[in-house]
Amino acid sequence: MLTLSNYCTELSRVLARIDEAAFDAAVKAIREVHAADKVIYVCGNGGSAATASHMVNDLVKAPADAAGCRPFRAFSLTDCVPLMMAFANDVDYAQALALQLEACGRPGDLLVAFSGSGNSPNVLEAVKTAKAKGLSVLGFTGFQGGKLGPLCDVHVNVPCDSMAQVEDAHLIIEHALVEVLKESFGGKSSVTCGPA
Repeated sequence: MLTLSNYCTELSRVLARIDEAAFDAAVKAIREVHAADKVIYVCGNGGSAATASHMVNDLVKAPADAAGCRPFRAFSLTDCVPLMMAFANDVDYAQALALQLEACGRPGDLLVAFSGSGNSPNVLEAVKTAKAKGLSVLGFTGFQGGKLGPLCDVHVNVPCDSMAQVEDAHLIIEHALVEVLKESFGGKSSVTCGPA
């Protein structure tokens, strides 16, 4: 029988299996885009759309916790609901993210794509558009990475077959990533870490 305790125990096991080198590469990719003063676009579906919005919130707010850090330019492609619905209704839901990147993306920008399955058609179309326009792609997946994994310049996979725990892990990774970035810009993380 599932309890909070064994849910959290299993989530801890999942988190322990995440490739730290991939996490470090994700931090590096975001630092490079920030250094070049380029734009970060973030997208996902369902719960992953919420994670995309959450990441933009944390990135744009981060400089307030690191004095002297230039603000990030970051936007979620899922936050303008009228535009998404217009593309979904009048064109094709699979193009609802890609068409925004077609309009706004520029070479050197970064697309951060969240997809638990790695197979969301509209996320995959956004990634294809990003690559065609000269953007780099940082992808967060679960399960086996799906079709998204091989398309990414940097791929952070959560090796787990529970969508709920993949989405939990993505949010935890996003929080850890922003805390590491804050420290790297001279700020102070809100996380108190004991001895390793």
